[in-house]
Amino acid sequence: MPSNQFYRMASIIQLLLSLCALFAVLSQALPVDVEDRELSLPKDLTIDDIVYGGTGCPQGSASVQIAADGKSFTARFKSFSAELGTGSLVDSRKFCQLNLALKAPVGWQYAVLATNFTGAALLGSGTKASHTSTVYFSGSTNQTAFTLPLYGAAKYIYNIQAASVVGGAAWSPCGSDTALNIKSELSITGTGAGEIIEFGESGKLSRIFELGWRKC
Repeated sequence: MPSNQFYRMASIIQLLLSLCALFAVLSQALPVDVEDRELSLPKDLTIDDIVYGGTGCPQGSASVQIAADGKSFTARFKSFSAELGTGSLVDSRKFCQLNLALKAPVGWQYAVLATNFTGAALLGSGTKASHTSTVYFSGSTNQTAFTLPLYGAAKYIYNIQAASVVGGAAWSPCGSDTALNIKSELSITGTGAGEIIEFGESGKLSRIFELGWRKC
């Protein structure tokens, strides 16, 4: 189990994320240029099926919801962490694989353009941790992966949000519904002890994936 010191770091993360959420609300109150309103984009993206599994998200621990405007979807998990030196080697590497059967409107393609993940790590000397995110469509060789390496001895609080995290160049095929795969992995290696954990908004583990649209 994560240590008390680790949970104190988690409390700091929750405070920072709450401030970010307040800033986002205030930003939404600002005027929006008419040209920035993508009124013609489709909104009827649906999920036909969700399959997920892995040591980081056993059955019954994950869910996915699409936003009403069709511009994003949110994946939620109960917990996602890895640790070294306090348990078995299985605990040092955790992964979660999501397979989403998304149904796009006829004549449109979509791509995951960006996502974000927030976490913390407490690493001893001689220890390395990594946080990896990979996105690809079933049957495609075009996979995009982003890895954040962390080295001990050190403490980390991080928030990654960039198009490079996911496959912005990978568009769904026209004329067919192909499953979207999202794989997340936390791992720790080395001779020391350490912990790494992923958080979400307000301390709850959730990831928002931003979608882009274009016509076939």
